Amino acid sequence: MLSPQLRRKVHDLWSLFWTAGLSNPLVSIEQITYLLFIRQLEALDRERVKNGKKSIYERIDDDPEGASFEKCRWSYIRDSSNLSFALLNEVVFPWLRNLENRVKPPEKEDGKEETGNAAPAINNSADNRNGERTDATDEENSPINRISSRLSDAYFILDVNKTETLKSAVSNIDSLFRQLDTRSVNADIMGDIFEYLLEEVKESGKNGQFRTPRHVIRFMVQMLDPGLGKTVLDPACGSGGFLINCLLNWKAQHTDHEVLRLEWDGTPHDVIPVWPAGVNPDFSKLIYGYDNDRTMVRIAWMNLILHDLESPEVSQLDSLSKRLSDSESGTYDYILANPPFTGSVDEADLSENRTRFPAKGKTVITTKSELLFVWLMLDLLKIGGRTAVIVPDGVLFGNTNAHRELRRQLLFENTLEAVVSLPANMFQPYSGVKTSILFFQKAGTPVAAGEDPRTREVWFYEVNSEAFSLDQKRKALYGGENDLWDALEKFKYWSMYLQGGTGSEREGNLVELRAAAISKSYYQPDYWEERWRVVDDEFLKVFPEKAGDKGHSYALHELWPETFAFDKNNPQGAGQYDEAVIVAVGPKFETAVKNLIYSIVVGSSAGNLMPDKNKIQRDVSKGIKALTNQLLKKVKDEDLLDRDFAQFGLNALKGTIKMATENVNELIERAPNSNSMTKDIYEYNVNAAIEQLNPLLKEFAKLDGYNIWRRNAKVRKHEGKLTTDEEGKQVRVPAVQSWVVPVRKRAELKSWGEEPRTGNIIDRPTHLNNSINPDYLNWLRDTLKIYDSDGTVKKEFLDRLDPDCLEALDFNLSAGRHKPFVFEAGEHRPPEELIGELTAVHKEVLKRLGKLQELVGGGE
Repeated sequence: MLSPQLRRKVHDLWSLFWTAGLSNPLVSIEQITYLLFIRQLEALDRERVKNGKKSIYERIDDDPEGASFEKCRWSYIRDSSNLSFALLNEVVFPWLRNLENRVKPPEKEDGKEETGNAAPAINNSADNRNGERTDATDEENSPINRISSRLSDAYFILDVNKTETLKSAVSNIDSLFRQLDTRSVNADIMGDIFEYLLEEVKESGKNGQFRTPRHVIRFMVQMLDPGLGKTVLDPACGSGGFLINCLLNWKAQHTDHEVLRLEWDGTPHDVIPVWPAGVNPDFSKLIYGYDNDRTMVRIAWMNLILHDLESPEVSQLDSLSKRLSDSESGTYDYILANPPFTGSVDEADLSENRTRFPAKGKTVITTKSELLFVWLMLDLLKIGGRTAVIVPDGVLFGNTNAHRELRRQLLFENTLEAVVSLPANMFQPYSGVKTSILFFQKAGTPVAAGEDPRTREVWFYEVNSEAFSLDQKRKALYGGENDLWDALEKFKYWSMYLQGGTGSEREGNLVELRAAAISKSYYQPDYWEERWRVVDDEFLKVFPEKAGDKGHSYALHELWPETFAFDKNNPQGAGQYDEAVIVAVGPKFETAVKNLIYSIVVGSSAGNLMPDKNKIQRDVSKGIKALTNQLLKKVKDEDLLDRDFAQFGLNALKGTIKMATENVNELIERAPNSNSMTKDIYEYNVNAAIEQLNPLLKEFAKLDGYNIWRRNAKVRKHEGKLTTDEEGKQVRVPAVQSWVVPVRKRAELKSWGEEPRTGNIIDRPTHLNNSINPDYLNWLRDTLKIYDSDGTVKKEFLDRLDPDCLEALDFNLSAGRHKPFVFEAGEHRPPEELIGELTAVHKEVLKRLGKLQELVGGGE
């Protein structure tokens, strides 16, 4: 969670480009990314030189009289006295566009020149995924070579008349991403900044397809739970959200739970992984992405760099096209994606690999991208590999041959583990289309006629609420109940059930696991609000003793445990911080105000036999006003409290002063006379009160920061979801959120039916003791021959199936189609009373129909 100060800086950076005329958010992000590339290049060049290679800033070998490119260094560009549009447009960007030729490997001995491998994952992926050596050299695969290959079409397009805008933009970027130079302090903040920049893209609907909500991405990653060291692909990676969250999930899983902190939506903080002994994962060889848009590849690459991935494997490629090598088939352990569903694609450009995309003859059976992407994932997975993919609901119930065939393959030849139905409007403001998430595992071998489908049952979950409003604004509903947490917990039980109930600390028998996966209970974490603070330069002006924590973000009770001694197992919300300070310093304020009032009363009435009460009240009011003004002036002059954002400390100070001065009249009445006053009180004045209260102002400075909602790592089981009863009270009611549907279930019949050779009825039940008769199964297969060549039951024999199983319903995977109906008995009036009312209504209808007939002239 970025501080308000950082958010404002990011917004200011964005606004600079917006006001400079770059109204397309994607173009603005691209321009910012170019400048970040330039900034990153200087750091990479230092490593290059350290390894004995020539600096990319030296003059070209075949042009000894040519100038060097020292002016292309970020350290030179960021100096405002050097910065100009001429420098960028005439020196830096032409150098960038030609950088690939400077860093490419030398010519081979046979005279054929090697080219920089812009996307080594495409050509050498089959070897790379298995950790083996490839023909590519270290130079080809170096980060600086990867960057250079993405910049051949880089142009800086800011209006040349916006000189001050340019200087401000470069200064802001240098300030925001200063920690790129040292990853040792709070490294994840760089990625947070870039992700926050990308959020601005949501204002542009046409670019929204790659901004999958991050809490949905985290949910899919946690459901799939890729194992550490396994390969992960997103074939339509956009800005890299799925890849980044896989990386974060691995790190979070190996971070001490006492250290790891989760925001209310699951965003992890303080991910400091401790890897198992002997494990040092190279994530650059585990995480891969493709995208058809060159700009998006650049953005995803930089996003991954800023999330601490050294050399991201992200390539520009239409993964549905012929350019994706056949060697990629069967390569990946996990695939996660929210592909763009753009309708039909050009068949001429599709891969001709017919094991990748099924065909009828030489023609693919569909050109619909939403179907082709799912088939692509099946092809790219290893046997046993698993996928989580978002699809429009049309994929689940479409009635074309291609739709049905895809669902048949998922159910019969692979294992469709789960279908999670998402609410419509979840992808606002881009689209209100209804979508679902498919989770499946590749088996990939055909099922023989008569064999049962590989998927025996499908687990369905219906998400109705995920703690964001389902309107155009998609406003966060902090602390609201979130079905995604419930789905995660119940899916764990379902996964254990599929695995036979082994391999988990919560092992149970299969009946119990299955019941837990579809129970009406509801799992949620505890939510609470905390206040955090960044230890930055502004903070250290007030609290220099915390210099050792510079760059980190902490909750206030972590910064000052002696001031905020809270029970971490029973958090009470952000208001507890204010309360703790006010309770601690309030009495001291009250004492100071009391002494000031006593002093003023005695001074105003000294020597007067009949004191003027109005004068005393005026003097007291002046004194209190002077005290308040001087305290607030001191706060402002010394910049002790936040005056730009939430102003927690300032508001608490004002509130404390108000409480201390609430009973002025009572204090005036209680004031002692001059004979009974001590010397200290008699000499007390505004300056004395300020001197007494001054040390307490720093206590109010501890309250400044920003509030965030947190959740704990574990979830608790509740008896149901929260709902509002007739009296307006919040109560929990058991709710059906998940259920299981069989793929193939034979109908239980009293007779086998007619023997086809003799025409005689076989008067035997199909089931014995609630189990199907094996002889009946053999008869269906061998005699009645009810199975088609693809393993499905022929249409004329569908009556042999239970009408509610998936096969009988043409493999319809819509969650709502299979949701169980739950009859809930309630109070009702006596049947005779209801029948009497219906009879009366019927008579009235007949009477009015008779009048209507008379009006139209149809009466007798």
